[in-house]
Amino acid sequence: MSARHKRKKVAALACAAAVAFGAGACSSSGGGSGGGTGADGVADGKPLDPNATVTISIDCAPASDQPGLQAQYNDDLATFKVKYPHVTVNPLPKTKCEDPATFTAMLKGHTETNAFYAYFTDQNQVLNSGDAADISAYVNPQTVPGIKDLLPTVTKEISNGGKLYALPRLYYTTGLIYNRDLFKRAGLDPDKPPTTWADLAADAAKISALGGGITGYEDYSGGNTGGWHFGDEIDSVGGALTTPDGTKAAFNNAQGRQVLQNLYDMRWRTGGIGATPVTQWADAFPPLASGKVGMIIGAPDVISHLTNSLGATPQQWGLGPMPGLSGPAPATQDGGDLFYVKKSDTPNQIKAAIAWINYEYMTPGQGQFNYARNVGLSGDPGTNKFIAVGLPEPQLWAPNTAMAQADAAALKAANANMPVANYAPYLENPVPGVGEPPIAAQQIYAVLDNAMSAVMTNKNANIPQLLGDAESKVNQILANQ
Repeated sequence: MSARHKRKKVAALACAAAVAFGAGACSSSGGGSGGGTGADGVADGKPLDPNATVTISIDCAPASDQPGLQAQYNDDLATFKVKYPHVTVNPLPKTKCEDPATFTAMLKGHTETNAFYAYFTDQNQVLNSGDAADISAYVNPQTVPGIKDLLPTVTKEISNGGKLYALPRLYYTTGLIYNRDLFKRAGLDPDKPPTTWADLAADAAKISALGGGITGYEDYSGGNTGGWHFGDEIDSVGGALTTPDGTKAAFNNAQGRQVLQNLYDMRWRTGGIGATPVTQWADAFPPLASGKVGMIIGAPDVISHLTNSLGATPQQWGLGPMPGLSGPAPATQDGGDLFYVKKSDTPNQIKAAIAWINYEYMTPGQGQFNYARNVGLSGDPGTNKFIAVGLPEPQLWAPNTAMAQADAAALKAANANMPVANYAPYLENPVPGVGEPPIAAQQIYAVLDNAMSAVMTNKNANIPQLLGDAESKVNQILANQ
């Protein structure tokens, strides 16, 4: 999960954001009228008529604890309103865009917003709900100019069976997030983060030895994040969570044992992992931001979350490649998120959702890619009004395409308010990304949470038994799909 971002805040906040831009009354989070003229529009590949009157709702807007990002989002809503004066976008703010249990309940209750956020791994669950619209007829280079320039991996994640169901917001590959200040204090070179798990364990022990409640390394053990990290770590040592077709577990082997043994040893033998378990996504970040943890595996946007929402200083943070056995890993988990459009939406609501998502998340120089504007709106580093610019994500475009050239790294660096040189170890040692399990990923992660928790909380944990039990449960889950 990237700082895998974020689900439900208060409807009143969404109304307030909409009214601030002349949106009028808020629609319900699911469905909603086309508004004013009553015209529903036509299901075709033409762009939305700028004169159409449409109201849509969309989740995963920045929440009140992210005032910098909220200002950016609201500025984009205002600019979008100039082009589409009769379109009302009702954003639903969320600090964490997806909580798996809440997301599943939303699908079962069919209470999604008109455009709704999901992880790549949610595709089967979303399509099985019957709530996602096939937007193939609506999306083309005229309505979404970058659609042909996406990375093949991203295109695969937004499609199924030759049909297009979603548009992307973010794609990432994971690496090592580390505190450069703690590296210096522990006598380590902050420009040379560990590239093997053995070196990571040794460095973690040195950082923990600083005392004062400092922990060298932390890892997840609950909330589906433990199983997610287990998957990332087994990829890094040459293994996999499931068989290539996703129908059987593939982790009850030497690679799976190696992952759990490594964590067990850091917790109970070398002291690199502390005694407090990290059971939920959000729990990892306060100790990182306060300088109490040296390293964690994550996507580049972990640094963004630390600096945008938790007041961490940008210069503290480095980014290295995913560790492997003898150097940078042979593979690291990739992932991302996207927006589906609700099947019950009118054609004009679908077109309006596509227009907004394209503007906000898929257009170089606009929305999330408007680097100069983002820096201009940013507050000071170390405050929650800060907007990080210069991190090596989102990665959406295939190399050498028109969109990739328009969103050139040089342009980002020229406007950066982040220390781009700190990410050189990650950029100079690219690790190929591999997808998350294609079937029931979140259910698999929930099972493997137990194994991750056991080795970091129980000194008598039986690793072969933990993997055997998890294998049986995962195979049963997959057999039932």
